[in-house]
Amino acid sequence: MRVRELTSDDYVAYRTMTSGAFGGSFPEAQEKESRPFADGEIPLGIDSSQLPGGVDGVIAAGARIRRDRVALGGGVVRCGGIGGLAVHPAHRGGGLFGALLTGVIARCDAEDMPLSMLYPSNPSIYRRFGYQVVASVPTVIIPLMDLQRMPAVAGRRLVPVTAETVPRLHALYRELSAGDNGMLRREPPLFATGMPGGGWSALLLEDVDGLDHGYISWTRLDEDAQGAGLDVHEVFGRTRDDRIALLRSLGSWSTVTERARLRVRTEDPVLDALPGGGLRPDPGTLPLVMMRVIDTAAALEARRAPVGLSGSVHLVVEDRTVPAGTCRSAGRWIVSAADGRITVAAQKSDGGGGGDDGRGGAGAEGPLGTARLDVHAASLLLTGGRTLADARRLDLVATADPSAEFFLDALLAGPRPSVMDAF
Repeated sequence: MRVRELTSDDYVAYRTMTSGAFGGSFPEAQEKESRPFADGEIPLGIDSSQLPGGVDGVIAAGARIRRDRVALGGGVVRCGGIGGLAVHPAHRGGGLFGALLTGVIARCDAEDMPLSMLYPSNPSIYRRFGYQVVASVPTVIIPLMDLQRMPAVAGRRLVPVTAETVPRLHALYRELSAGDNGMLRREPPLFATGMPGGGWSALLLEDVDGLDHGYISWTRLDEDAQGAGLDVHEVFGRTRDDRIALLRSLGSWSTVTERARLRVRTEDPVLDALPGGGLRPDPGTLPLVMMRVIDTAAALEARRAPVGLSGSVHLVVEDRTVPAGTCRSAGRWIVSAADGRITVAAQKSDGGGGGDDGRGGAGAEGPLGTARLDVHAASLLLTGGRTLADARRLDLVATADPSAEFFLDALLAGPRPSVMDAF
């Protein structure tokens, strides 16, 4: 079945199908027969009319690919963010999900997106197509009275975020998240450059010379079952003292609400600045993030090699979750690191990763050793912060000579992935 790019003439049919799948109203359906999809997104779909019992004007299955970029290993890489993937009730159970997702992966490859990302409602169905859980989006509940008692930090002051000062917040986000793995760059057109709406507010933290040191952003809400009346989106600071100053400002809300819900990154440094007495996990659902390597060589070369690391390894990645040629995840390469750069040279393929020991053509000056990964291990490891031993604990294929394992673990070290933007 053919997967095609949707046009403005398909907008109403697609939105009608997805609103039926995910809930919510779609008032535009009564107002317009056509409407362009959002800039920065690639809408794909399968027509109902090409299926048994199908009809014209109905989208049987559809999805959107976001043209995002994410931080990765000190560099930046293009990433296809998958959202709005749904199948019409009349066509479920007929293989459309797999056909559509395979088409999505192929399109990500054609668009030179080395990685793909999604938020799964059912991880197992995406895992069958090579996606791997790499992160979660945790939130914690904080008693605000605890923050009010935190010490003041000398030499810091708070600045309201307005339309004039919001560019400073965006610049801080890009700077302070550049060393993380998985964080979206938040670039137009997918992200607006102005002030967000919906009650969003923020404060900048600066020193006496006007240099920005951090920010905090939140939305004021009615208190929920946890007694939380604030959704705190982010607390970013250059230093531990900067994070303490921002948390102390949050404590000033204790006169009007008891608690705040704080979204945190994986191993977020803000947790080290929080007083631990009343801190507790949010009892709500923990969102998961799945990623998939689309182009292994390009994902590796987007990273920066750790300073002082030099050498090479023979890497073999096997991917039997999609038909051969769908993307460039599988293959065999010589992966080298020198002078802070990673270079990847393709080696002769054996059609799926089997048949020899993966060492052919190395030569006397060749790789340190060989590592063999399945696509799930590659997706986990290339997004950073995990070792081959971590992959094996998840029962993923991650075998290597000792020297190759040491090299890859050093090459891909860094913070575990964090993703704070849902779509």
